Amino acid sequence: MMKISHLVDEAIRLRIVSFALKDLAKKRLHSLAASSITSWHDFIKVFLKKFYLIHKTGLIKKNIIQFKYEPSEPFWRYFERFKDLLVQYPHHE
Repeated sequence: MMKISHLVDEAIRLRIVSFALKDLAKKRLHSLAASSITSWHDFIKVFLKKFYLIHKTGLIKKNIIQFKYEPSEPFWRYFERFKDLLVQYPHHE
C-alpha cells in the first residue's frame, strides 16, 4: 500500500504543478512533448536544467555543508537558519 500511495502522490504532483507555475516556466511546461515527463524526478531534472543554474545549486550545497552553529545562538534560531538553507535546495521535497 505504501508504494501505491507514493505513486498516487507523484501523479497528483505532476497534474497540479502547472497551476503553481507562471510566465516562462508555465510556457516551458506546455512546450514539452506530451509524454516527455513521466515522473516527478523527470520534472525536477527538466526544470532545474532550464531554470536553476548549476553554480547556484553548488553554492547552496556549499552553504549547507559549511553551515555552523554560532556561539551563544539559541538552538531554535540555528535550526531555523538551517531549514531556510534546505528550502533553497532544489531537490527539497
